[in-house]
This record gives sequence, structure tokens and C-alpha cells, in this order.
Amino acid sequence: MDALSPLEIGYFVAVMVLSFAVRGSAGFGGLNGPLLMIVLPAKIIVPALAMLGILSSFAVVARDRRHIEWQAVWRTLPYGVAGIAAGVALFKNLDTRAIEKGLGLFILSYGLYALWRIARPPRPLRIAPGLLAATMGATAGIIGTMFGALAGIFVAVFLDILHLSKHAFRATMAATLMLMGVARVLGYVAVGAVTEEVMVAFAVALPLLGLGVILGQRLHASLNQQGFNRLVGILFVTIGAFLFVR
Repeated sequence: MDALSPLEIGYFVAVMVLSFAVRGSAGFGGLNGPLLMIVLPAKIIVPALAMLGILSSFAVVARDRRHIEWQAVWRTLPYGVAGIAAGVALFKNLDTRAIEKGLGLFILSYGLYALWRIARPPRPLRIAPGLLAATMGATAGIIGTMFGALAGIFVAVFLDILHLSKHAFRATMAATLMLMGVARVLGYVAVGAVTEEVMVAFAVALPLLGLGVILGQRLHASLNQQGFNRLVGILFVTIGAFLFVR
């Protein structure tokens, strides 16, 4: 952190506050990892974001735990933990740049579909819920562990297809990501990825996390159900487009 210029520090602050405001409102984000890798090494920012994500999700769970759909959590969590085990190994060895474009195209396409269907009646689920939960949960574990972000995107696809209310969506998302985050951090600790530099980045970002969560709570309260669905769709499109073109 000491090596960052004033401009880079300002960029770090802005990304942290805005990304956790979005996460506090929608229950997930995804751009903070790729955006922060512009100014900080992945080996620092990825474990730090995992620890920050636990706290961010806990703030939502503590407030809205009565809205959590625990059946949806338990459907995805075991596969997410299995994916995390694979993701920890890949985090130490794999160049992730090529993967970003494929992820970006998938997320962008789903975001456009989510926006298209907002004004249309829900359709019956044509994919077996168990298969969808396994696929999205495992992918969330692998990708979230590799990038320090984006796990929520794949859990969000599963929850979005279930047509949960905005309160249930955010609370269920937060509970799932909090538990996956604990597993990710334990994995990073096991392979020695939680270094002194990681802890410095975590400590510096804590007050920014707090500010972002407060802003996110206010934004969430101001949105009706259709507005919330539109926010989720726009997030998919924005994150997917960024990953695809960067």
C-alpha cells in the first residue's frame, strides 16, 4: 500500500466504497477484484477481499436473517466448498486473463436476458434445480477463489432463476457468500497466502467497507422489486462487459 501514488490511493478508495455499496444493496458485486488488480497484485487483493467479503455479508445477514432461504443456501454451499478447494490450487498457479473473457461473455449474455425478462411473466424452470445449484455453486467456488470476486455472480444466477423477493434474494446471497468466504479464507491460510501485506490491505479497507455497507443499505431500501431486478440485470451486464473487453 505504501507504494501507491495519491491518484492510485484515491482510485482504491473509490472502488472499495462503491463496490461494497453495490454489494450491500444487491447482496453481490464482482468488479472490485478485477478493478483493484489494476493497482495491486492479485496475491494481495484476492485474500484481502475474501476477508472483507465475510464482514460485508455478515452485515446483511445480521440485519435480514429472517429473509434467508436456507434451502437455497444448502443447495449451493457444498458444491461451492468443493469448487473452493480446486480454486485455491489454481490461484497459486494459473494465469487468469484468458478465463476472464469467457466469463465476461457469459455474464454479459445472462445480464441482457435478465433485463429482457423483467417486464415478462416468470417462466417455469426448465433446468433441474439440483443440477443448476451444483453447477453454479461449484463455479462460484472456483472463480471466486481465483479472482477474489465474481463468486456472487454465479450464486445470483441460481437465485435469480428462483424469482426470490428482493429481501430474500439479498439475504440468501449474503448468507451463501459469507459461508463460502469463510471456506476461502481457510484455504488461503492453509497455503500461506494470507501475508503481512494482505493484512495491511485488509486493515486499510475496513472503514471503506463500513461506509460502503451503509450506503448500500440505503440504496436497497429505496428500490422497489422491479427496480431491484433492474439493478441486478445492470450489474450482470456491466461486470460481463468489463471482463470481456478489458
